[in-house]
This record gives sequence, structure tokens and C-alpha cells, in this order.
Amino acid sequence: MDRKYQVYLEGRELPIRTATIFPSPYHQNQEMEYVQFTTEFPICIRVVPRTQVKSARIRPKSLGLVPVVDQGTVTLTLDRPMKFSLEFDGSARDNLLVLAEEDKYGDFLESWKERGQDPGQSIPGEGTFREGSAQEGKLLYFGPGVQDKGVITVTESDTTIYLEEGAYIHGKIDLDHCDRVKLCGYGIISMEQYPYEMRHTYQRCINAMYCRDLCIQDITILDSNDWSLRVLGCENVLVDNVKIIGCRGNSDGVDICGSSNVLVQHVFTRVWDDSLVVKGLDAGDVENVTFRSCILWNDFARPMEVGVELRADRVHHVRFQDIDVLHSPTGYPLMGIHHGDRAEVSDIVFEDIRIEDAPGAQLFDIRITPSYWNRDQKMGRIRDVTFRRIQVLGEEAGLDRLLSDSRLQGYSKEHDIRNVTFEEISILGKQVHDAASCGLLCMEHVSEVAFVAGEEEQLAMVESHLAFSQEFHRLEDGTYEGVVEVCLRNPRPCKRQKEIWLQVSPAHVGDYDRNPRKICLPGKGEARCIFPLRLPPGKYVIALQSGDPEVRYAWRFLELDWVLPECGADTAIPAPLSFVNYYGDRLGSVQVFWEKEGLVLRSGLLQRKDCTLVVYGARPVPRQEGEVAFSVEETDFGVVPAVLWRTSGWELAPQLRCPLEITLVFRNEPKVEGIRKVEISGDGTGECRIAFADLGLPAGTRHFWLEIEARLPEVEKYRYPYTLFHSVIPGSSAHMYGVCRLETASGREEERR
Repeated sequence: MDRKYQVYLEGRELPIRTATIFPSPYHQNQEMEYVQFTTEFPICIRVVPRTQVKSARIRPKSLGLVPVVDQGTVTLTLDRPMKFSLEFDGSARDNLLVLAEEDKYGDFLESWKERGQDPGQSIPGEGTFREGSAQEGKLLYFGPGVQDKGVITVTESDTTIYLEEGAYIHGKIDLDHCDRVKLCGYGIISMEQYPYEMRHTYQRCINAMYCRDLCIQDITILDSNDWSLRVLGCENVLVDNVKIIGCRGNSDGVDICGSSNVLVQHVFTRVWDDSLVVKGLDAGDVENVTFRSCILWNDFARPMEVGVELRADRVHHVRFQDIDVLHSPTGYPLMGIHHGDRAEVSDIVFEDIRIEDAPGAQLFDIRITPSYWNRDQKMGRIRDVTFRRIQVLGEEAGLDRLLSDSRLQGYSKEHDIRNVTFEEISILGKQVHDAASCGLLCMEHVSEVAFVAGEEEQLAMVESHLAFSQEFHRLEDGTYEGVVEVCLRNPRPCKRQKEIWLQVSPAHVGDYDRNPRKICLPGKGEARCIFPLRLPPGKYVIALQSGDPEVRYAWRFLELDWVLPECGADTAIPAPLSFVNYYGDRLGSVQVFWEKEGLVLRSGLLQRKDCTLVVYGARPVPRQEGEVAFSVEETDFGVVPAVLWRTSGWELAPQLRCPLEITLVFRNEPKVEGIRKVEISGDGTGECRIAFADLGLPAGTRHFWLEIEARLPEVEKYRYPYTLFHSVIPGSSAHMYGVCRLETASGREEERR
């Protein structure tokens, strides 16, 4: 297999390895190339890409490494062990991961013998050692080479498990009620051979349960079929210099559950789910847990998380220190506490955190709320949380888009959040000094929130407001026209210039000016600009966007009804409604009419034998508190948050970043009486009829919800279905369905008047 890179260490070519990843937009697994080697420092390495590259950069930036690019070859000098991502031409895709290790073990077996522990001889009272065998003595040794080992269970204390450099183990390791155990070496353990269906046996690649004085050091974990490294009910634990790469759902990095006196340091993760996690799981209290000097890359979920499943009496003294977040692309919270069980959570500190590439993300999210993961009958509280020296680095040109609002939200007077301090928080080198500059929403049952700014220049926020200066009205062709007005107000006495643009989601829909505009703001004055829009029926979030963190995010939610004409009536016929998805594919359109007994569909797609249209119908129901009203494919990618209905008004919901959170975790989907679907195969006629009864709609229906999915070979590669109104789970949630109303003669006359 051809590799993308050749890597040379002091003139010697290094083997290129691959690990499976699942990057956005989540269509299929991919392979990330990496090199891992032990050496003495300083060294020089040379990287030769197979394709032409113009520029290179190294993440994390905190390493201070500047690659030299000369005629397509990259040269680096390393003065110490380090882990980093080498990225080319401004993109993280097709990166090269470099794991440069210190040779700290030497000839491990020889040193074992010199200590009087000959692995070839019987060890008195401890059984006999055989290389790669099941555990029978003090040393469990795995030499170089690929080995299928299945489930390796260690139950005896005072045991060392050593994975020699070059060892590649297919399997998992359970450490069960054993003390003074060390798992170490530069070898690899992988679960790539075990599919999801085998999770009842093959889950949690390294699973330490109720152990004391435990050390897990230097190993590499690949493709775990669940959490990669779990520490459950343990005491006095060191996790040091472990490398974790995972591509599956629930492929967390390190989960510390119900344990105390735990230090996790120098860990690298690139995982699809959460990276560093604290939980309870009824395994005991959590106390004195520190994560420090780690490098995190999350392809989907959260980098640093306390919660959920805080089933313990106490979660106390947890530290996240000196952490680099390389990439977190989906808008999830970067630092969060999510609670719905009984624990008293207190003394949680996030400090010296450097955030590089996290477009649209929430910086902070602390919430107490029920969810699918709760098991306790009562809720706890959250006290004494500190965020200190948090830096959003971004790029020289600014942010890709504005950060999502951070949030503090308690549950009740008894289950509240108190004493949260933000110290020296900086965004692109400027200091946050209050909730507005932090983009922080302090919601219900939150008190004692304080900000302490550093000595750098403070963020000077521009106030923003987005309104409809001309309400949207329907045109003869069935589309809607309106005008969005953006107002920016400058509280500073000096003139300022800001660049903004209008973002309408779903993407690739409607006609409007998508180009950035430079707005000149007078001192202590305001400026206004208008954006005429033309949109088809559907649901939209219209937002003000910028790469400048001093511009406050503003948004509006918009619902536009799909008015269906009567079949055969003497009236203007609206234009067909086009299918278009997040990628801009336009593969057909559909017209829908009504008649006494049902609907008439006309579409060129029905002339294709390889096309099936799936029509979903539901009856409207009154909105309920907290019900999701908007969530589309780009919500997964951090482009636009979901929207909830509250009696107090619409509310952004950045916690809803995937369909399962809508239907399973928080159960925010509309509680319709039922969703009915009808499948129509293309038969060449281009027209079909569907009875209202087949969609679960009563006779005389004049108002209902409708979605249409087009199943075509061209879109089978995508993660989500190809739907008319951008529903990603039309079979289980109706929140994005089109709101259909039947046009009658009297209705037309009334509208004209």
C-alpha cells in the first residue's frame, strides 16, 4: 500500500503505521498515518510527502516547533521526546502524527534477569513464565510481532505486563482486584478485529477495576470497541504517556470512575468521543484526580468532561491542567460539568488550557439536568468551579466563526450551581472581563459568578441585534421574501471597523448576499445593514457571523409554511420544491398538490427506476417545554446550534449535537401522535397519489407535517438521508418536517385582501 509520507530519522527510513479515524463529515472511516520510534535526543527528522506541499505547521503550538519546508521536504529538529500533529497547507486532513519517545526500557528482559528474576526459570511461589502466555507469574511479557490474545485477565498482585516495542496485540486487558500492577512498554494493543456486535465481551480495551497502586505507562491503544482506558474504583493510579486513537462511538480516551488519587499525564488522544472524563458509576467517591500536560484531538465529542453518570456521594478536587486542544470541530463544550445524579460536585479546576481549532464551540458548559444516563433518584449540586488561564488561540486571521454561547444552568433551588470563577480567559489575545465578553449565559439557579481579567487588552464587545425589517411574505411561486436588518452598536468612543456576514442554515438554501461586509462603526454610535432574502418553505436559523470575537452572535429562528395548492384548481402553481443537502447536491425536485382524499406528488425523480421517495406524515401537536424545533446535518459539524421551544421564547441548544441526543439522551423530540411513512418506487410515470389515511391523517385534514426523503444511488455515501426539509432522522423525529397548509379558494381571497 502506498503511503502518503516517507520519514527519515538521521538518514534512516522509519516505518509508517496507520490508525483508523472517523473524521467529519463522518461518511466513512479513514486512515491516519503516524510514526512512532524511540531514540536519544536531540535528533533531526525529515518528512517527504508524496504530493506537493507548500506549507506546514505543527500542533500543539505550545511546543514552539517551526518546520522548515524546502522543495516539498519538511525538516524538524527535536530536542526532547514529544508528540505532535504535522499538518500541511492549512488543513488537518491527511496529517502525519509523530510520536517521538525516549528509550527508557533498554533490554527489558535482560534487566529482569539481572534482578534475579529469570523469566525462563520457575519463580518460587509465583508459577512459571512463558512468553505471551496467559498470566502465570510476576511478569507477563509480549514480544515484537502481531499476536491474537483475546481477553487477557490479570488478577494477581505484584504483576508487570510488558508490551515490547514492536508488539501488536489484538485483544484487551482486564486488571481485576489486583494491587501493585504495572502495565508498560512501547507496544500496541488494538481491538480492530472485534466488531460492535462483540461488545458484550470486547469493550474497554484497558479496564482496571478495584486496583491499588497501579501504573499504566507508554503503551498505545488503537480502535477500542468502547472506552479505551477505564479506571474504576481504584486508588493511587498513574497513567503516563499513553497514546490513544479511536474511531468508534463511545471510544472515549481516559475515563476515571469512582477512583481517588489518580494522575493522568502526558497522554495523547485522537478519539471520536470524549477524551478525558470523570464519572462515578457507583464505584466510590471521586477525589484528588489530576489530568495534566495532555494533548487532545476530538473528532466529534468533548475534550474535557466531568459527567455524566456522577453516581457517587462526592466528586471533589478534580484538576485539568496544562492541556492542548488541537481540534474539536463540532461545537461541543470544550470544558464541561454535566450532572443529573446524586453527587456533591466541588473544587473543580480547569487551568492553563490552550485551544487551537474549535470553530463554533462552547468554551464552558455546566448544567444540572435529567438525561438518559441518570440512575439516581435524587440530584446533587455543583460548587466551587474555577476556569483559569484559558486561551482560545485561533489563527492569525481570526476565528472561522463565532463561538457558541457558554452556559451555566442549575435545575432547582436545591440543585443549583454556586461560586464559578473565570480568571484570565483570553480569546485571540484579548481578555474576557464579564459574561457578555465571555459569551456566557447565566441561566436559572446559578449564583456567585465572578470574572477576573488579566493584564492584556480587554475584549471590547460590539453589541448586535438581528431583526426582520420586512416580515417574510409568500410570493406566487410559493417562496418567501423578507429583509433582515443587522444593527451593530459600538460602546467605545473611537471609530471601529468589523467584518460580518449573514449565515442562513440549512446551507445552500435561498438567495441572499453571502459575502463578508466591512462595517464602519462611529464612536459611541451604531451602523445598520440590510440583507434581502428569498427562501423556500422550511425552518431556518438566520445568524450574524464574524471571525472577530468582539462581535456578539445574534440569531433568529424562522418557520415558513408549505402551502399546497388544490389539484386541478384554477390558481397559480408554485414552483417545484428542490431537494438540496449540506453538500449542495441538487438532484431533483417535487411538487405536491391536495385533493379530497389525499396528496398528489409530481417529480422527475419518480421517472427513475433507481429512485424511491419516502413520504413521512405526522399530525401537529401543541409544543411542549424544551421541545427541539430545529436541528440539521450541519448541527453535527458545529456550524449551527439546535433550537428549543421555551414558553419564554426560542433558545439555542448547543448540547444537541447528534440525533441520539434529541431522541434518546434528552428526549427533546416533538411528541407527535405517531409518524407514518409511505414508500413510492419510481415507475416512470412521474406522478403518484397518497391517501391521507395512509399518512395517519384524518379526513378533512387542512394542516399537517410532511417530510420527503429521496433514496438515490448518488447519496448513499452520506451519513444522513437526502430529505426535502433537511431532517436527519425523519423516521423518529418530526421537528424539521415542513408545516403544510392546504390552500383553498377562500383562503386565497383572504390572503389577497
